[in-house]
Amino acid sequence: MVFELPEEGEYISLTRAESVVRQHAKYHGYALSRVSLKKDKHTPPMIRRRDLRCSRGGKKRGEGVKRSTGTRMTECAFEIRIHRTEYGTWKVRIHNPTHNHEPSSNLSEHSQYRRPTVEEKTAIQSLHASGVAPRFIVSTLLERNPDTAVTTREVYNEIAKARKERLNGLTPIEALIMELTNDDSWALNYSTDLEGHVDFLFFAPFDAIDFAQQSPDVIFIDATYRTNRYNMPLIHFLAITAIGKTVTIAMCFTAAETEVMYRRAVTSFKSLIMGQAKIEVFLTDDDTSLKNALSEIYAGIPQLLCIWHVNKNVETKVNKCWRINTTSDEENAANKQKRQDFMANWQQVIKSGYVDVAFVTRPLLIETINR
Repeated sequence: MVFELPEEGEYISLTRAESVVRQHAKYHGYALSRVSLKKDKHTPPMIRRRDLRCSRGGKKRGEGVKRSTGTRMTECAFEIRIHRTEYGTWKVRIHNPTHNHEPSSNLSEHSQYRRPTVEEKTAIQSLHASGVAPRFIVSTLLERNPDTAVTTREVYNEIAKARKERLNGLTPIEALIMELTNDDSWALNYSTDLEGHVDFLFFAPFDAIDFAQQSPDVIFIDATYRTNRYNMPLIHFLAITAIGKTVTIAMCFTAAETEVMYRRAVTSFKSLIMGQAKIEVFLTDDDTSLKNALSEIYAGIPQLLCIWHVNKNVETKVNKCWRINTTSDEENAANKQKRQDFMANWQQVIKSGYVDVAFVTRPLLIETINR
């Protein structure tokens, strides 16, 4: 199959000549790959010819291997040669004008057109640093340049490449500790086990420390799980603002959710964050190990169950009281309605301004259920 051929023109440089024929290929449904570079026998050797072929001109890799794999290679014979003339210019010649495949309908079919430009790479890194998802990064690139062929795969590759460069041979945890250690705006405490693995990492920005000491009255402490590739529990410390909003103060990764680790985390929180600031109450998830650590380090400070866990406990009690897995459809419907009515009443109680909700939960729950 004969495509529209590039002009066999003469150019002042090899770079310019190659750029022209590649641009022509891009807008006519195919791509070019370098085959060989011929040099003369001068000292030092000088380039005398550059050969380019259709990007589908190669052979399928792994021929003879039992595993069957896909390929876009068609052994296309199309070839262009760029010769240096006696005048030092570069002449484009069509060595073989025939393709054995149809023109590509989409530029993204060719890997070289999917490669991001320098500007696109900068945009990808900037958007990724701002928390933009790869699929939305692609949408942004398309808005800026409707002709771009960059896909989400290239975006992921650029992110991975930048991450590898940033790590510079270190593990992610090593790189994190190095950055926090070298940055004067973070408070840090960490330790490693006998094998050199990090088993405790407490960190907090100084801006958050200033805020915590200004608003120390209510401190939330909660642990989350399966939030990182190492499956290390993450202890989250938060404070509450004067307008009722929560703000993150510090975080702590631990090797295990034990009283020893909780004690180290709370000790670090007191020594690095709070100092002598007076805390009025802790809100926790009722974890026994955490409560014991708080009682030891912050003796006498009240500990209450946070409202989210109170609501979950109430909902559990309600579901046990009015079951909807009975054999009677009428009874199931009635119990479902009782559940909804109770939870609606409970939400009204929460909104009405009960602050010490942990102290009123049990009698209020009993009273409401008995109605």
